[in-house]
Amino acid sequence: MSDRHHTAITLRSLLLAGRLSVSTQQAVTQAPNAVAFALAWWGWLAAVAIAVALTSIGGGVSSGLAKASALALVPAFAGFALAVHLGRRAADAALIVVWLACATALAAGGGGATSPLAALFAVPLALATALGRPWRLATGAVGALGIGLAAWLSRSDPEPEFAAFSALLAAAAIAYSAALLSLSRRPVIAAADASARIAEVSHELRTPLTHILGFAEMIERRVFGDLDERYAEYGGMIRRSGNHLLGLVNDLLDISRIEAGRYPIERELFDARSVVEEVVRLSTDAARRKAITLTMSTPQAPLMVSADVAALRRILINLVGNALKFSPESARVAVSASSDDNALVLEVSDTGPGIPAPQRERVMVAYERGDKRAEGAGLGLSLVRALAALHGGELIVLDALGGGALMRVRLPVLVEKNA
Repeated sequence: MSDRHHTAITLRSLLLAGRLSVSTQQAVTQAPNAVAFALAWWGWLAAVAIAVALTSIGGGVSSGLAKASALALVPAFAGFALAVHLGRRAADAALIVVWLACATALAAGGGGATSPLAALFAVPLALATALGRPWRLATGAVGALGIGLAAWLSRSDPEPEFAAFSALLAAAAIAYSAALLSLSRRPVIAAADASARIAEVSHELRTPLTHILGFAEMIERRVFGDLDERYAEYGGMIRRSGNHLLGLVNDLLDISRIEAGRYPIERELFDARSVVEEVVRLSTDAARRKAITLTMSTPQAPLMVSADVAALRRILINLVGNALKFSPESARVAVSASSDDNALVLEVSDTGPGIPAPQRERVMVAYERGDKRAEGAGLGLSLVRALAALHGGELIVLDALGGGALMRVRLPVLVEKNA
């Protein structure tokens, strides 16, 4: 995984997890699901009761069975007693300790380390995870000591009195551990909170980047006097790297806003040809640097659409930028806009290496790239797809005539039939 890829994922995770220090940070939902845990305790009571009933039917020894079943019920009763305090450090620790103690005692009475009841030690590990406590290592270490203690306590009486009950309760413990793991807590951020964070982080990141780019351009152009050629070259490198970082931040924040359901589509009536012409004009310098022939094809009649002009511009910028980036020098990139029934069809084709059919779905997923060596975090096509979907449209990846890739975006946004 490249550094840029890792940085993008880390930044996005920090943003949505609320670990980035911003003034709008809201409280993250952390309390365990009390109802789910209460059901879990009732489930354990039912499992113990069923194990006791089946053992009794099979002719289990009643004296040992009574002691074992009473001990097996203790953790559930402890869970009920601590239910109102669940989520507090002391209560969570006490519940885990109760499970460890009961598991040790039951394993000791069931034959020691080789007893099926050693499976009970999986429950406190799963419980620590479900409660969101970073105690798995400590719980596992105490559990290992518990198994050793159970082996030592059972050395004088290695034969268990309730073998059938042990096997049944061990199976119940494994199923119960899996159920607890499904309750593992995840921090949940409300969409409104995520939107507020994204908006402020967007401002906090974009503002200094804009300053950096402005100052770097001033250095590169020697606005305040002559500079050594090397300093001017470094200014250009800062500007180009800053532009790349700004593009990454913009893609990252827009993807996050879309996933949070907070990317509003502001429709307005405009001629789509003007946006195509603008993007092609802005991409001319980038094409010239690689000696790429950049062409444009639009109809003579207006392509009047009702769409978000910024989103449409972003779709084209990403598609043309991708085509220029992956095309070799002296290649050709063609941009076209047309109408098909009530849909606007945008196409960007190139004469580059193309995208193999098995990879086409994958490259439209966030953070996935066809060429792992290429710059970027793999957000461009996923953002295009998401923005198209917000307009009720789609992105299709095809083979271009004569080789290369053809990106086709179809948007049902035309307000009238165009010739």
